[in-house]
Amino acid sequence: MAGLVRISVLLLGVLTVVYICLYYYLREGVRMRLEEDWVMQGRPGDRGDWVAERLEPSAGRIRRRLIAPVYLAPLVLVALFVWLTT
Repeated sequence: MAGLVRISVLLLGVLTVVYICLYYYLREGVRMRLEEDWVMQGRPGDRGDWVAERLEPSAGRIRRRLIAPVYLAPLVLVALFVWLTT
């Protein structure tokens, strides 16, 4: 049982690093698309403010969408593996 706890803690640490990397990668892709839209539409004003205003809601969606594939799926698979092999 102690081994499973150690593996789970290590796995959570690794998955947290993966989650953070994926979050910033996907967020940067959204930022680039928004900046491209701003240029294509020829909007007046400050590009940074316009992008930041529209990036905030999509950042929350990115966070919610990443939780299941990054955290839940690997933990469920490890638990299933342990259950089936014991």
